[in-house]
Amino acid sequence: MGRKLLVVILFICSLPILLSLDPITYNSSYKAMYESPEGIRFLSYSESWNEPQLENLYQELIKNKHGEEIYLLQEVRVMGGSSPTNERITGIYHPLISSITLYNGDQHNDVSEYRNTLSHEYGHHFAYTYFPSHHFPFSKWAKLRGLDDVPVHWNSFLNYSLTVHEWQPQEIFAEDYVLLYGASDRVELEQDVYTNEGFYMRTQHKNQKLDNVLGNEELHRFIENETGIRIDEDRKLKTPELTAVSEENLTFSVEKKKDVAYRLNGGDYELYSITDDESGILTFSNIDITENKVISIDVLDLTTSIGYRTDDIRLHLEELIEK
Repeated sequence: MGRKLLVVILFICSLPILLSLDPITYNSSYKAMYESPEGIRFLSYSESWNEPQLENLYQELIKNKHGEEIYLLQEVRVMGGSSPTNERITGIYHPLISSITLYNGDQHNDVSEYRNTLSHEYGHHFAYTYFPSHHFPFSKWAKLRGLDDVPVHWNSFLNYSLTVHEWQPQEIFAEDYVLLYGASDRVELEQDVYTNEGFYMRTQHKNQKLDNVLGNEELHRFIENETGIRIDEDRKLKTPELTAVSEENLTFSVEKKKDVAYRLNGGDYELYSITDDESGILTFSNIDITENKVISIDVLDLTTSIGYRTDDIRLHLEELIEK
């Protein structure tokens, strides 16, 4: 009971500070307005955004998997210019009034240009609805996310800074939401893989130093149990595990699914493979393998355009050589 009370007190104290990052006030001078079936008001403060475009923005929003929390979202605003506090800010969520603000609407008038920003900011709404203690180190989410031994800035609700943006717990959660529930599209051309375009354009966590959230099954179960919203199976993507080394081959245990592209980075070479079955076995062949060579793997799910890069893997041949 004491800990729950502390969460409530700290959360209430933090809200004015979070809001002060980018103050928002009621402004009736909007250029256009669209109200969604859920009662969310989409407001344009840009000459470049009219009512049909705002309705399209709503259609983009609901591509993000959601539950009853969507009825608590009050507004989505499109501002013509940049954030008054920092031009690098593309969007912000205001937890006290459940409102999302998107910036630079004069330059961005296609909803697709706001996809990741909108998913990220809705991720904040999702987090503060179901997990209000997520930006404190004692939260269960933080434990299951494996944040004990990484340099998370737990004081970010008092000392918010863009310079350590990726290490702030609320930003980590919002990025987790993008990967687990956010809007996505299929990679249309396999050629995009072999030209690296698909890997370059993939949706990935902004903090690639964290463990792969797509493979954290215990965390998935916790989030599903707390929200009642299932994570689609096609989102799950375990981290490749090196299982065997032969004279010229590297074999990995991977997610048992088709249409996942893997790029093996060996420093002086890159090798590509796209799974065509659900065996969960991936082998790269005809490789010049040397002791202590450092490799890594880029992963891209072609069904969702979601992926990540693994940590560096140092090869120790005596431990892994096949008999």
